[in-house]
Amino acid sequence: MGAFVNLVEVRSGVYHDSVSLMRVSQALAGRAGVSVAIIAMATELNVDLAREAGFDVPPATPGDLLVAVRADSAEELAAASDELGRQLSARASAEGAREIAPPRTTRTAARRAENASVVLVSVPGEHAFAEAMDAVDAGLSVMIFSDNVPVEREVLLKERAEAAGVLVMGPDCGTAVVGGAGLGFANVLRPGPVGIVAASGTGAQQVSSLLDLAGVGVSHLLGVGGRDLSAEVGGRSTLRALEALDQDPGTELIVVISKPADPSVAERVRAAVERSGTPVVMALLGPGQDDLTAATENVLAALGKEVPVWPSWGEANGSPGPLVGLYSGGTLCTEAKLIAGGGTFTDFGDDEYTRGRAHPMIDPALRLEALAAVESGVVLMDVVLGHGSDPDPAARLAPALAEAGSRGASIVVALVGTEGDPQDLQAQAERLAAAGAAVFTSNAAAARHASILAELTPAPSPAARPAPHAGSGADPGPELALLVSEPHVIAVGTSVLAEALDQQAVPHAVVDWRPPLAGTSDALNRVLADPRRAAANARAVERLLAARPQLVGVRRAADVLDLPPGTFFHAGPPIEWERASGPMRGALMGGMLFEGLAASPAEAEEKLATGSIRLDSCHHHRTVGPMAGVVSPSMWMLEVHDAEHGGTAYCSLNEGLGKVLRYGAYGPEVVERLRWMGEVLGPALQAALDLGGPLDLRNLIAQALQMGDELHNRNRAATSLLVRELAPAIVDAAPGQAGDVLRFINGNDHFFLNAGMAAAKVSADAARDVPGSSLVVAMARNGTDFGIQISGCGDRWFTGPAGVPDGLYLGQYGPADANPDIGDSTITETVGLGGFSMAAAPAIVRFVGGDVADAVAATTAMYEITLAEHPAYQIPGLGFRGTPVGIDVTLVARTGVLPVVNTGIAGRVAGTGQVGAGLVSPPPEAFVAAANALAGALTGE
Repeated sequence: MGAFVNLVEVRSGVYHDSVSLMRVSQALAGRAGVSVAIIAMATELNVDLAREAGFDVPPATPGDLLVAVRADSAEELAAASDELGRQLSARASAEGAREIAPPRTTRTAARRAENASVVLVSVPGEHAFAEAMDAVDAGLSVMIFSDNVPVEREVLLKERAEAAGVLVMGPDCGTAVVGGAGLGFANVLRPGPVGIVAASGTGAQQVSSLLDLAGVGVSHLLGVGGRDLSAEVGGRSTLRALEALDQDPGTELIVVISKPADPSVAERVRAAVERSGTPVVMALLGPGQDDLTAATENVLAALGKEVPVWPSWGEANGSPGPLVGLYSGGTLCTEAKLIAGGGTFTDFGDDEYTRGRAHPMIDPALRLEALAAVESGVVLMDVVLGHGSDPDPAARLAPALAEAGSRGASIVVALVGTEGDPQDLQAQAERLAAAGAAVFTSNAAAARHASILAELTPAPSPAARPAPHAGSGADPGPELALLVSEPHVIAVGTSVLAEALDQQAVPHAVVDWRPPLAGTSDALNRVLADPRRAAANARAVERLLAARPQLVGVRRAADVLDLPPGTFFHAGPPIEWERASGPMRGALMGGMLFEGLAASPAEAEEKLATGSIRLDSCHHHRTVGPMAGVVSPSMWMLEVHDAEHGGTAYCSLNEGLGKVLRYGAYGPEVVERLRWMGEVLGPALQAALDLGGPLDLRNLIAQALQMGDELHNRNRAATSLLVRELAPAIVDAAPGQAGDVLRFINGNDHFFLNAGMAAAKVSADAARDVPGSSLVVAMARNGTDFGIQISGCGDRWFTGPAGVPDGLYLGQYGPADANPDIGDSTITETVGLGGFSMAAAPAIVRFVGGDVADAVAATTAMYEITLAEHPAYQIPGLGFRGTPVGIDVTLVARTGVLPVVNTGIAGRVAGTGQVGAGLVSPPPEAFVAAANALAGALTGE
């Protein structure tokens, strides 16, 4: 073997579907000097293929892009790498060339596309359930092209669809034609009177193509998935589709097609056929049953049409020998095996061959490998044309057939297609025949011919059956909207199927689907299948949205909280002193000095290190605190009551700017300010509330949003509104301190933040403890960990490492000075404020390092991962759309879209204070852990 050079890379955060990457791989492999090109998602199969090819592949996850290229020289490898960059950039540009970001889930696409009638799902099978469930929940029929979907999930989907009055076609549904729109692998068919129900993709294509060749058209072709007539599934979709076509005025005759069916289910279908008011021809493959060509001829006879001579081309030139069937279509393979009377048959479209690979009707690589291994005998193959299939199958197949013929093999091809198909039926047939194949448009005829060449005894052609008669007609069920509306499709998955819709000029929306967060696939399917989930989330969100937070008091912490001397609360999940960050340590030391538990910072640090001081999370005590969030007994707390549900939450008073405790400062000025707040500010505010009564924070927040605040990093309008409400009562209740109090509040634009945090806390707490709910009810950071809590898992924290915000820095500070994210103020994002409402605050975006477009994009992205829009908190710049609220851990896991948080940045060294502000996202690990815990709770794990 000569010298060569390899390129091996694993790229994170890059996703393309398998067909797109197959095309890129083929383009690179076709370059001079390139011997191997594997451009694929790093699934276990693809990684194994690369390693078997001699590449040293580094650790990777299925969500990573694997690049493995081998070339004869460094120059040729560099040229191939450049071409790879151009190919991937072109695809990314095509996918991203939209003014509005495309939806990431079927759920979002269905909300945007109000006229959608059907969803086409072609994502990898382990992820198809979530998208199909979205479709059913949205009241849309769905075609699941994906295979490798567990049968229990298929049953659940079809049960839900029956209740919703929609149709589930699939999983493993290869073809459908609805209102003239071909979905999946779809031949170009003339319109006509025949409706088809098919638990078989290629079987349906065979019958409909033969009908088209005979001049007879199709009204609708409804695939139902290859397992629909199994005992487990029970024919649920077949019976629904049969009923729907019976009601369709454009359908004069129905054909039911299936691979061998479970006997009891077949009897159930036959009973439904007897009740049908529309004549039905049965084509259930099996011993002694009609083959598909015979069934087609029975249809023609029932319609009074002449049966033509089915076109064929060429002759097989090889010698007799063993019969080998190499099929891409499962039903065609089954039919051929039933007819041939012997031989070895492989269905390369079976699940075991398509896991992690494109279907063989798109990518013939595995079949070509098998063909290359045939030395003699008779080879029987199918070639299926139509939208979605290989655009020119003869280009790669004809040379391989010629080589096999040169080795002495006899080649027989079943060519399934119509004269209107984009590949050109006649041209494909002539090229295959020129390569030495006998080509038949009837798979049954091809199988009989191959059997005779192999010196086997084929099953005889069945005799004609009497014309079907209509029954009395069953009581009509609900009309299937899929058949009466113009076809508008939501396409999620393989790009080639969306391209086929483009070719047909079928209106459609494309979902920018990505694999879920690594380690969540099984958990997501279990959680989404939970029958409680939808109702549980609806209840939790309803409670959150209905909350009416009111500021009712300002109290000393020791009087209202379980906070004895020697105990401190802090922001974020629980943490020990040993793991505490600089700002957290500084704030705790300041709290020790303020409470008189230490005479110096050194003594405070020493006592905290011994573990004699009790630390606990604010969230465990209905409390939140900004940044370090330290709360001690002598501090004064804002008390917020939920007038709707009766809950109460607390937050400390805002200290203002500069060297402050919440950012980890602990000098004398910090302690002095805290004492003044306890002696003057807190009592004055309480006196004002005693005089003026509760303050409606929900209404105040709603007003502030429309005045340019987002209620996390910008609270200027909210603080002004608060002063306006409280000032008269402060003057009346505390005339001696009113000037100092109002000057203090007026000099701190963030004063309202703490009240808003308590309002958010009491609202989120209203949604807690709903069994089965995947709603996030808390997000918080302690400067080391970022933690979340979800409604269905009680007080349990799910954590990951807190990240350093990306933003702008003050003065001489830079990223090296920044501490990882810290504070409970992410409770604002938890209820749809802060980063979730940045589109309402164009003035804030430069402060956190962006522009107005970034702010709008940040907010609109959050609608992907939230369950509702807040009815009171509205954004003028988005047409008064409600802020996105109700983070769903399953949506975060499915999309990989993480909540956006805008926040202040604390200095990493204790005592530094604030060093900047910016944007940060939670660690994905927290959502992975939460999704798995919720799934475990369903089974008591």
